[in-house]
This record gives sequence, C-alpha cells and structure tokens, in this order.
Amino acid sequence: MADEKKLRNAQAAYATLCSTLDSHDWHYSKDDENLKIECGAQGDDLPMKITIRVDAERQLVMLLSHLPFVVPADKRLDLAVAVSVVNDRLVDGSFDYDVKSGHMFFRMTNSILENDMGRDAFSYMLFCSCQTIDAYNDKFLMLAKDLMSLEKFLSE
Repeated sequence: MADEKKLRNAQAAYATLCSTLDSHDWHYSKDDENLKIECGAQGDDLPMKITIRVDAERQLVMLLSHLPFVVPADKRLDLAVAVSVVNDRLVDGSFDYDVKSGHMFFRMTNSILENDMGRDAFSYMLFCSCQTIDAYNDKFLMLAKDLMSLEKFLSE
C-alpha cells in the first residue's frame, strides 16, 4: 500500500512537471514509464542538456545537467577548487565533479514526500538551474582549456 501511494505521488508530480513545461512552451521528450524528461536550453554560450526524473521510491525530483566538456587531467585540481568555491556561493543546486574522469554535472533535487510540488516550484527548479548553469559553464570551460587562470576565476 505504501509503495502504491509513493507511485501515485510520483506520477502526480510528473504530470505537474509536464504541465509546467507545456505552460512555458518548453520542448521536451518524455519517458512516462520511468517518469523522466529530457530537454535542453541554449544559454548565452554553451547548450544545456537537462534530465529531470521523478524517483518514486525516494520521493524526489532530480534535475541533472551534464556539462558538455571533459576537463583535461592537467586542469582537474584547478577545477576541483573552482567547483568548491562556486558551490559555496550557490543557494540551490550544486555542481558535481568527478576529479578522476573530468566530468561535471549540475544537480538540483526537491522532495515530493508530503509535499505537493506545484507549477511554481517546478518553474523555479528549471529556471534557477538554467540560470546557474549558464552563469558558470563557460567559466569552467575557460578554466579547463587554460583560457582563464584559477586566480582570475576566483576573483570574479
């Protein structure tokens, strides 16, 4: 019975998510079986690929965006410092960074446990994430490509 309740709650959140995207005329593909949305946006510089998934078991909505580059091995420690500094500044969401592989993601989660997420919450989650990703993805890329020093990055 509890699992059915979780699934119904997740499906309701997913329906609200889709309705929210539709209300903003947002283009997306959906996987109803897995309660997953794939979409994207073009920021001022780099494109943003976004996946939003409703996890019925954990009662979470998770937004994940893989940054479209891999950090070269010789710049990975600089990026680790940069990501740490940026994450300390963020109010919502965080950048996840795998020092071993050089892959970076932006992640934002929200609980749907005992919480009826409405359109405003989904809109905030999507637009806040896009704004945050767009604010930092080009700076991370410039640092990774050695077009900006760590000192310059930290001073901005």
